[in-house]
Amino acid sequence: MLPEAGGAYVYVREAFGKLPAFLLGWMTWLLIATGAIAAVALGFADYLGRFVATDLVGGRMGVAAITIIVFTATNYVGVKPGTVTANIFTVAKIVALSALIGVGLFAPWDVTPAVVANAPAAPPLTPGFAAAFVAVLFTIGGWQQTNMVAGEIKDPARTLPKALAIGIGIVIAIYLGANIVYLKALGRDGLAASTAVAADTAQHYVGAWGARAITVAAMLSIFGFVNVALLTNARVLFALGADGAFLPAAGRVHPRFGSPHIALVMIGAWSLVLLFGTGGKIGTLLDGVVFADWIFFGLGAASVFALRKSRPELPRPYRVLGYPLLPGFFVLCAAAGVVSAFVAHLSMSLVGTAMLAVGALVYWSRVGRAGR
Repeated sequence: MLPEAGGAYVYVREAFGKLPAFLLGWMTWLLIATGAIAAVALGFADYLGRFVATDLVGGRMGVAAITIIVFTATNYVGVKPGTVTANIFTVAKIVALSALIGVGLFAPWDVTPAVVANAPAAPPLTPGFAAAFVAVLFTIGGWQQTNMVAGEIKDPARTLPKALAIGIGIVIAIYLGANIVYLKALGRDGLAASTAVAADTAQHYVGAWGARAITVAAMLSIFGFVNVALLTNARVLFALGADGAFLPAAGRVHPRFGSPHIALVMIGAWSLVLLFGTGGKIGTLLDGVVFADWIFFGLGAASVFALRKSRPELPRPYRVLGYPLLPGFFVLCAAAGVVSAFVAHLSMSLVGTAMLAVGALVYWSRVGRAGR
């Protein structure tokens, strides 16, 4: 219906106007994409540290920074290298996780769970629910990334729905299968205590070599996420710049490589700022990402209702299944995610709120100057 680069930015702009869309792009740059990139790059550094010493490159912080820089440069030279890299990492992690799930599901159910030593007592459910909900919401994020490159996809009206349906279906199957196998191998307490769940599960079933193999697969998965996040989210800043809502330079395309090079550098550079500004605290980064991300997930889903009323003339190659119940339920879930982030991590949510307020001031200052 709206086959443009930018994904939810375009939907929110058309449904609710330029200010909410600007704030989506603003927060994508300041927190959502860049915070996720920094956090996941740190995860890669932690896994790499299980194999090799990283002191020569500055430890986990140095590895995370190098990871961000490498993929910023890869995507700078065009969408094709970044896409090929993403495809390689995606296939590798799907094969590894599928193998682990297959081994785990066919193992006898009477296997004694490998409870990790010093596992903590089971916490009460209610106080920790908000924090757990926030963590789960982060892990399922990323399904919307394909929409952000709609402007660069051939026949998006046909390709996007099919890609999203197949991709989300595969992810659901792998997530459910993996978590069943994790619980079966480690038990609840072991799962809570483990710092490398997939590796511990693989070691339980097939020994040390399996743990090493799945750790490599986890590293590839994390590596691939950083690449995809840069590849897709730079298109949001590109759309913002092309609209003239923020820095017009962000809307430029490299004359040789055809990539949104300024937007990519902005995403990569600010990811480094957040990486070092938070001192490498993954939890702090994730808290802010979930708070901001799910505000705009909710707006994106709500745009289905708004666009049906305000833009009935737009071509609609496909219709939303379960309308209005399904998108309405999603909006409620998004609201629950934002509330959970506030309850679980008030300080980072307040930082996100302050960023939104500053973004609104920046927008109105630009609108005011343009009107004079």
